[in-house]
Amino acid sequence: MTHPLSSPPEAAPESPSRPSPVPALPGVDAFPQLVWVARADGHHEYYNARWYAYTGLTPEASRGGGWRRAFHPEDLEEADRRWAHALRTGEPYEVEYRCRRHDGVWRWHLGRAHPLRDDSGRIIQWFGTCTDIEEQKRATESMRLLAEAGALLSSSSLDYASTLAALTRLVVPSLADWCAIEIAYEDGSTRQVGVAHVDPEKARYAEELRVRYPPRHEDPSGVLSVIRTGEPVVMPDIPDAVLVAGARDAEHLRIARELGLRSALLLPLKARGRTIGALSLVQAESGRRFSQADVLLGTQLAERAAVALDNARLIKEAQRLELRFRSVVTASTQAIWVTRPDGDISEDSPSWRAFTGMTYAQWRGHGWLSAVHPEDRDAAARGWFAAVEQRRPYEAEYRLIRPDGHYTPVRVRGVPVLNPDGGVREWVGTTTDISAQREVEAAARRVEREAAARRLEALRAEVSLALAREGSVPEILQDCASALVTHLGAKTARLWLYARDTNTLELAGNAGPTAPPRDKWMRVRVDGLGMVSEVARLRAQLRVDDLRDDPRVLDRAWLDATGVRSFAGMPLMVGGQLVGVLGVYRGAPLGEDAVAALAAVSDAIAQGVERRRAEEVLQQHAQELARSNEELQQFAYVASHDLQEPLRMVASYTQLLGRRYKGRLDADADEFIHYAVDGVNRMQRLIQDLLAYSRVGTRGRDARPCDAGRALDRAAANLRVAIQETHASVEYGPLPVVLADETQLTQLFQNLVGNALKFHGAAPPRVRVSAAPQGDEVRFTVRDSGIGIAPEYFERIFVIFQRLHGKEEYPGTGIGLAICKKIVERHGGRIGVESQPGEGTAFWFTLPAAPSHPES
Repeated sequence: MTHPLSSPPEAAPESPSRPSPVPALPGVDAFPQLVWVARADGHHEYYNARWYAYTGLTPEASRGGGWRRAFHPEDLEEADRRWAHALRTGEPYEVEYRCRRHDGVWRWHLGRAHPLRDDSGRIIQWFGTCTDIEEQKRATESMRLLAEAGALLSSSSLDYASTLAALTRLVVPSLADWCAIEIAYEDGSTRQVGVAHVDPEKARYAEELRVRYPPRHEDPSGVLSVIRTGEPVVMPDIPDAVLVAGARDAEHLRIARELGLRSALLLPLKARGRTIGALSLVQAESGRRFSQADVLLGTQLAERAAVALDNARLIKEAQRLELRFRSVVTASTQAIWVTRPDGDISEDSPSWRAFTGMTYAQWRGHGWLSAVHPEDRDAAARGWFAAVEQRRPYEAEYRLIRPDGHYTPVRVRGVPVLNPDGGVREWVGTTTDISAQREVEAAARRVEREAAARRLEALRAEVSLALAREGSVPEILQDCASALVTHLGAKTARLWLYARDTNTLELAGNAGPTAPPRDKWMRVRVDGLGMVSEVARLRAQLRVDDLRDDPRVLDRAWLDATGVRSFAGMPLMVGGQLVGVLGVYRGAPLGEDAVAALAAVSDAIAQGVERRRAEEVLQQHAQELARSNEELQQFAYVASHDLQEPLRMVASYTQLLGRRYKGRLDADADEFIHYAVDGVNRMQRLIQDLLAYSRVGTRGRDARPCDAGRALDRAAANLRVAIQETHASVEYGPLPVVLADETQLTQLFQNLVGNALKFHGAAPPRVRVSAAPQGDEVRFTVRDSGIGIAPEYFERIFVIFQRLHGKEEYPGTGIGLAICKKIVERHGGRIGVESQPGEGTAFWFTLPAAPSHPES
């Protein structure tokens, strides 16, 4: 996992009793990486399941500073320093460190974290991932170690003892905790020329121990056995029985046990077909274990040491021999050969015969070409004869047959040995088996491919996370640009959005260590010059692997200053329409896999931008609608309120006119006065209902637990006169407690029951009110035996001022059910109707149920 999943060292640890505030993140447990989330102050809040499975730590053990149990002590200080820097500056966090697996094995990981910001730019969380890079690290370390060992051995003096001792110090501790080299002499004796450990005192102690307990030829295992058999020995574990079998006495066994030896790799030093020593690699306190996978690297190291040792011996011997033998041993040894000045083989070479299985008669002259693979033979011959003719050194790689009939890749080098007059005296060359090196290189390439695939997956994941976060389109695209820089190794990544009205591209995302200022190429015309314009104009991908001579480059000074050499441009398209352009600038070209991933990421970004734009338009429309509704409600309230006073005056004088002059004028006058009084009364009811409708959202109280039965009692009391006049029966049992404004709930019941009392047939109305729980809601039903409603009018009856009957038949303003709908929706519920003409009506609505334990 990536470093500090808690706050910096000075922060207080998380309380064990405090629950994690972050729930499991959907889909994150399927990630191949370890994933964590920290608060803005750096205190960790969440680990995915991979963390616990990998480290073996429990959630309790991981809480607070528990993550340190999985970190290598030597890597904690750097991880803390970088984490503190990220928290202080808001910059992305990245560090490499060793993490202990649940079985005790330390493996290298790459930890990264990026801040998640709110609309104001303030960091609200850190999202981190941790990727296992052990294989990549080991491959890189292996190549580095081999390169350093090669440089050390090739540039050293003829004092092979000091050179091999230096090699043991080079190997520790990157490859092993202990390293020792034992060399063999022709008389059968051996000598330890180097032993190394990170603790020099332990190394000196080991040297004294070897003097006290030298290895014995009769020992069934150990360095002398490897020298005797020439076969490597891999011991993933060193059981106690091995220590007991090799101990000379009780003191020797005690010392061996105290050293804590856990795993060993013993490799023969072979040169020219014979074993000249052994390389011992031992793991102890680090807890690492060797496997067959380590034999390849160890063999390469042993081959280089053997070559250096053999070269040193040969060179010393050549100093006592004539020039020809000194020239022979200066070449790298595997199979050594000598030819005449014209390039023909005339001298026997035991090492060549041992390497290929050919006889001297078969390989002399040009017969050696028959040992070359048929597909490589012509090229090998042309190269060799051209070198002989031009008297220049020869170097080639091809496949050469081995005694078992299989072909192996070899590297061949040959140099002309000149006479004092400048003529060629002879050619001396070497043929070296490079199959192990090829395997190491192939493994390194495979690891690199896997690492690249993980980086591309991380890019897709980080872009998806950026597109899902809250924020404006430019903020999201800035995060996408940063992800492209991080995971593609880009020097600059830029994202432009297409403005159709001006036919220009406008910069939205700009990231990278060499990114130009935002005001540079902030607006790019689609019909203009340059590669970005071309991508937009042609709606097609554009890749340029070498920008230096490309005429479309607009600023060569920027290229020279930043080292940018390649460009990859992708159009952002949705439904055949241009959304924008993505541009990635690197020092080296992108590979095919990266280009394919970039195309997929571009499509995701285009879709995300269009989706976010649609959401912003929808949100804007919703805000405008809410503002319009608020203004309409305010208008309705003001209008109805301001109409009250003049209407009361009209009503008073009209009623006074009716009382004073009724019967004193003609019949028409009485009828006119009746119409005026009736109209004023209906207008008053309409204004009062309109005022009640407008107050539902503005005068309502907060929802609290209230007894629905008590609200219905109050509604029935308000309708007592209507119930008595219609001889109605209103039935209801105990009703549940709901979250509501009790006053509005009373009004809701009053309107629905009053509706049932109004729209009844010849028989007295019967009203039944019931309630049933439905999950977190309660569904109420008000059922009557009235005239019913046709289904085509179900939606219409809840619209303000909508009436299905004339005012003479059934009085009313057409606002009552609209008020009911508004009250229910204000409480987050739903309302509907079930009815058939002549069969009664059932109005239903839902309200939130009150919690069982409000105090919680």
